[in-house]
Amino acid sequence: MNNMIQNDFTYGEHDEHFFNQGFNAYCRTDIQQKMLEDEVRTDFYRDAIYNNKHLFKDKIVMDFGCGSGILSMFAAKAGAKKVFGVEASDLAKTTKKNVKKNGLDHTITILEGKVEEIELPGVDKVDILLSEVMGVGLIHEGTLQSLVIARDRFLKPGGILFPDKNTLYICAIEDKKMHDKHVAYWKDVNGFDMKAMADACKAYAWKQPIGPQQPVTDYYILREYDWNTCKLDDIFFASPFKLKCNRKDTVHSLAVFFDCEFSACSTKTVLSTGPEAPMTHWLQLTCHLDEPVEVDKGEELEGTFAAKAYNGRDLEFNIDMNFKGTLGSTKLSREFYFYWGLSSQMPYKEDEH
Repeated sequence: MNNMIQNDFTYGEHDEHFFNQGFNAYCRTDIQQKMLEDEVRTDFYRDAIYNNKHLFKDKIVMDFGCGSGILSMFAAKAGAKKVFGVEASDLAKTTKKNVKKNGLDHTITILEGKVEEIELPGVDKVDILLSEVMGVGLIHEGTLQSLVIARDRFLKPGGILFPDKNTLYICAIEDKKMHDKHVAYWKDVNGFDMKAMADACKAYAWKQPIGPQQPVTDYYILREYDWNTCKLDDIFFASPFKLKCNRKDTVHSLAVFFDCEFSACSTKTVLSTGPEAPMTHWLQLTCHLDEPVEVDKGEELEGTFAAKAYNGRDLEFNIDMNFKGTLGSTKLSREFYFYWGLSSQMPYKEDEH
């Protein structure tokens, strides 16, 4: 690039920030603003901290993956004696300016580097590990592994993880509008059959909002994470699922979403990203069936769901389901992918026919 863009957010690394999948993508103001403008998410964290100032008063806090520094500043305002904001991207340089501008640089120290590599100045351990490193579908972005490492390296015995628990769910949904958009659309494009494009679309896990009226089944817990004890090998998993239909309807897709719990709070404090909760920037992830299927109340869709990392920070789901009901039947066996950035591409498989 001949005319390299250089400013306080790209620091001469424009390609890294806008086209690659590394940590420096977090330097982009649009990504930071999108998270901050998610009032459900930001206000929830603020209230969880401010309503539990007794936990933070005179404590040493690490804000892992601190981003713009908003959670570090909440913790400082809640009475923390010292806050270490850890940020692996170049955004750390700008976050230091945010902290100083708000007169909190006497309490907050921003450390630029990976939590696997940094050392804390003056202390070995912290009382509270504060974090918001949940990705789309919870485990996307590959940052939960670093949360486990941060806990093992820096949290005192008996220290507090804030939050400390996540639950990942799956359900079946009516989703005609988006199934038509992503799959049925390709059957006739200006008179041309482009179903090969539909095959590619069906291999994506789609980030989209789901309304409270769309779930056709109950919610099934795929995985419960307790970050006080969770090990690195526990993050990715395979699980059976059983979804009981609560009405007669058409199922177009399976949906994945999560909850986040702050167990240390005085009262039960749970942030949900489910269909019935206020919308967040995480939305939900949907995986389309090859063809919609009619179901009747009381019938059960059974299968297996596996999640693993793909291409480092991206996400791969493997879903197998074989349903035979009174009104219809369907078989699903495929991989679904969700990607961080534009540079990711679908794995291409040659047509065997």
